[in-house]
Amino acid sequence: MKKENDPNVEDRVECQGSYGTIKYIGEVDGHSGTWLGVEWDDSDRGKHDGSVKNIEYFKARSATSGSFVRPEKIELGQSIISAITTRYGQKDDETEAKHLQQQLLSTQQTMNAPFLQLVGFDKITDKQRKYNELHVINVRMQKINHLGKPREVMELCPNIWELDLSKNLINSWSLILQLCSELKSLKILNVSENILTYPIEDGEERYESVTTLICGSMKLNWEGLLKMTRHFPNLEEFIAPKNNVMNLDIGDSDLQKLKILHIDQNDIGSWSEICKLGHLPDLELLNVESTGIKEIRFPEEGKSKLFRNLKMLYLKENFINDWESVGELNKLENLIDLRLIKNPIFEHNTYDTCAQYIIARIANLMVLDGQIISEERKGAEYDYLRINGIEWLKFKDDDDTRADFLRRFNRYQELVKKYGELEESELKVQSNIIQVSLINVNLVYEDRVISKKLPPTILVQKLIMLTQKLFQLSERPTLIYESALHDNIKIELADECKELGVYSIQNDDRIVVRV
Repeated sequence: MKKENDPNVEDRVECQGSYGTIKYIGEVDGHSGTWLGVEWDDSDRGKHDGSVKNIEYFKARSATSGSFVRPEKIELGQSIISAITTRYGQKDDETEAKHLQQQLLSTQQTMNAPFLQLVGFDKITDKQRKYNELHVINVRMQKINHLGKPREVMELCPNIWELDLSKNLINSWSLILQLCSELKSLKILNVSENILTYPIEDGEERYESVTTLICGSMKLNWEGLLKMTRHFPNLEEFIAPKNNVMNLDIGDSDLQKLKILHIDQNDIGSWSEICKLGHLPDLELLNVESTGIKEIRFPEEGKSKLFRNLKMLYLKENFINDWESVGELNKLENLIDLRLIKNPIFEHNTYDTCAQYIIARIANLMVLDGQIISEERKGAEYDYLRINGIEWLKFKDDDDTRADFLRRFNRYQELVKKYGELEESELKVQSNIIQVSLINVNLVYEDRVISKKLPPTILVQKLIMLTQKLFQLSERPTLIYESALHDNIKIELADECKELGVYSIQNDDRIVVRV
């Protein structure tokens, strides 16, 4: 059995808050005693690349990721048994738990790493000190480097179903797989921020109880990640941000039951790579935020055969800068939840203006950037018709130009059928929803009508206060926008933080006041 105080090459170590891997043990020319050559996870933590005075002791991955330290300066770690009994067996664990929770929250904010789970921080009662009744264990950053005696974990805590092993000193997947073999009820496993080697012999072990695997910041490519997923045939949620993923070939991988996939903050770059995931039959949520995507194109003209069950797509913080890419997402027939904020496409106009354009282009969208879409759809679609109507009139009678127009402005013909062909007087020349001129609006309360010229930038909140004052109402009213030209367009102005212009209100339209 491995001794805790006996270092070996490839052991993971911690030194003054920095983590690394031992690459050399022995003497260093010109210096007495034994030294450990360490390659640090942080490439700027070291002093050299493993060579000193033209002698190569080990080969580091960069010019400043290696250094030599004395054995007594490093921490080699402890067993998982020691970590569990230390954390969950103390008398004042409630205070300790609160401290650890604050520590993890701070780490989440610093790293922008929501994949770090807040687990195991509930009040630790006498009942929880009975280890066999523990279901959720958090031993993050406990310098764990081995399991202890065979079957010891299973005998101490046989009923664990959620385990956070993130950022420890574990150095091999073999240890993780051995742990899985002992924990028969394990469902959720977090091994993030561990640098692990994969066994030379690819074992056939399968652990059917595990449905969620979290592997963030592990310096793994896609091939390496897929190797691990083969051990978990019932995986439904796979979270692997901040790795070295560039291509997404899935081959004969065991991801057929996968419902949720997070591969954000990887340097993927191409939507064509993302499409390689399109045949996963049960995939419902895909997070590809901060992956360098510049444009979105599907191979089909109509509804895509890819991502047939995808409901939620997260594309935040990419480089998408064209409206055709947004229109392509309408080919995903089940897409209802989209996160697109912090893409360059939002730099051309106000967020509300861009949001209206996105809503009009994606027919089934119900949630955009976390905000539920309700009454905005009618106004967004109607304004989409008006904004692009002049160009439509120019091109609609020519087959070639009409096809090009409908490619650039998807859903336009569909919306013409829905709302009818607009008259030329209704069409906008400028492609801005919010205009600078005043709008003549008829405020209607019961049988009273007051006409007011209002700026399109007035907030709904201020308009509510204005109508309450004009009609001398004792209660706060509800406002309903009604189009003067189209009786079927009636929209409740429910969001008090939106500007009036967002709803595409035109001269002589009505706002009905109700209490």
